[in-house]
Amino acid sequence: MKKVAVRRVNEWDGPSMLKIYAPYTEGLEAFEGEPPELQEYIQRIDRYTYGLGWILCEIDSTPSGFCCLTEDREAPEDLFSVELQLYVKQDCRRRGVGSALWALMRDIMELGNRRRVTARVLLPNPEAQAFFLHAGFSPVRTERGGAEKWGEPHDVLVLQRELVPSDPGAERPTKPYLIENADYEAARERAALLVKG
Repeated sequence: MKKVAVRRVNEWDGPSMLKIYAPYTEGLEAFEGEPPELQEYIQRIDRYTYGLGWILCEIDSTPSGFCCLTEDREAPEDLFSVELQLYVKQDCRRRGVGSALWALMRDIMELGNRRRVTARVLLPNPEAQAFFLHAGFSPVRTERGGAEKWGEPHDVLVLQRELVPSDPGAERPTKPYLIENADYEAARERAALLVKG
């Protein structure tokens, strides 16, 4: 039986996460046309991990995928709305890694009282579309020529999902590291069960 862990990331995870992300930049699965430098990537992790959250899935202590939150680019002042990105190592696809990452991130968002999450998919990308639809996202619109990659315009599908905050009346969201540890650990265990051995 393989050992699975789904957890919050730290800056030491930067090199392995960048190795997962880099191949995505070679196709239409990422908005960037080339991978960032390692130091820049670590700065991204430092910037977003504490306040918004990045999580990593490991199988037998080997990183197999990660997902992260950033501000909602359409409403950066809305602290309750965030944008999600999710990447799975190429040889770990269709093993439940994406589902595990999404499950833990969804729980973290809802425990932290987030209200809405958005995903943006560069088209064509039927695999990403199918994943987000299966995860309960609904298409909101297609932005014609909404992104440029390698000097060419590409359409962008915007999907959203409403969340169920644990305290709908909260005045501010709770940062991932301030969520009750028992709740976080229980969510981690549930997420790990979704990964197939």
